[in-house]
Amino acid sequence: MRKQWEQIQGIYIHIPFCMQKCLYCDFASFAGKSGLMHQYALALANEIRSRAGEMPISERATVFFGGGTPSLLPIDDLKMIINALKETGLWRAPAEVTMEMNPGTVDFDKLCQYQEMGIDRVSFGVQSLNDKELKTIGRLHAASEALQAIEQASKAGFERISADLIYGLPTQTLATFKDTLAAIVASAISHLSVYGLTVEEETPLATLLANGSLVLPSEEEAEMMYDHTISYLEERGLHRYEISNFARTGQESLHNLVYWHYLPYYGFGSAACSYDGKRRMTNAEDIESYIRGAAPTIEQLPSRTSLAEFMFLGLRTSEGIDLSVAKDRFGVDVMAMFGQEIEKYINKEMLSFDQAANNLKLTKLGMKFGNEIFELFL
Repeated sequence: MRKQWEQIQGIYIHIPFCMQKCLYCDFASFAGKSGLMHQYALALANEIRSRAGEMPISERATVFFGGGTPSLLPIDDLKMIINALKETGLWRAPAEVTMEMNPGTVDFDKLCQYQEMGIDRVSFGVQSLNDKELKTIGRLHAASEALQAIEQASKAGFERISADLIYGLPTQTLATFKDTLAAIVASAISHLSVYGLTVEEETPLATLLANGSLVLPSEEEAEMMYDHTISYLEERGLHRYEISNFARTGQESLHNLVYWHYLPYYGFGSAACSYDGKRRMTNAEDIESYIRGAAPTIEQLPSRTSLAEFMFLGLRTSEGIDLSVAKDRFGVDVMAMFGQEIEKYINKEMLSFDQAANNLKLTKLGMKFGNEIFELFL
């Protein structure tokens, strides 16, 4: 019987089209290219058919449509991609099928169509429920549209509804963030991802901050937003199962757990990344190049790199890492290799080690300063 890491456990489908690029975004997404959607869908279906037999796949492999804004893709093109997955045996009995979407790009009828196609989980890019903040970062939807989209998804029959929020935004205060968090928790969501704003180089946001047109909240205020998130969500039944992710019981993102457990996955579409346990393959980012069939880049991963990625991805989860799995997969005794450094962070109450279970995990304090610990394994 194959072990989990010996077969594909997830499938990521990248849809790179956006109505407008947000000021903070450095993802592989593009506005003004909607005329390429059908050609892109054809190329994506062809890639699925050509690569389907590369590696054994779990019958329960998850499927995730990410972007960009996948909900901009015409229904017929989406059906074509799903049919390619089914025809090739990649979509059999997926444990979860998620589609990312932005408020304002879906309505009740479209959400019902997604349900009929087998999509059972939706993830809304909400980011804030304050209209001033949304406008400042270049989002096209209003707060009311976000809440309406969540309500419509619930009425359409979706029981698994997620939303993304960002704290530390320009013009945001602790008070406005608390209002956003309270309103989103009161909605029909069962899962929430909450990220601190990262200012990426060469984004419009970076330029506006550099020239003084926009100002971020202080580090102290951003930290208070973080602390409030942790306490508020736990009190309201959304448990923290990963550094930035919270869910009601049984509502964890199964697809994202594939990444955090460092299990093999397919990535189809422009800029999509695949991992087979030994190699990482990344498709061309440029849409036109991808449509023309540009060859992917392939990175052979040294065992030391694989171990490092396994460690810092697994430590992101609240369950931590079963070190016997590291031994099975990579032939390494983690405590023998890193024991002295690990002991230092155990003494700082940032790491916890259960010897009986051979389990290593971050403490609540470690979750807050995880990047410092992850560097141990790089």
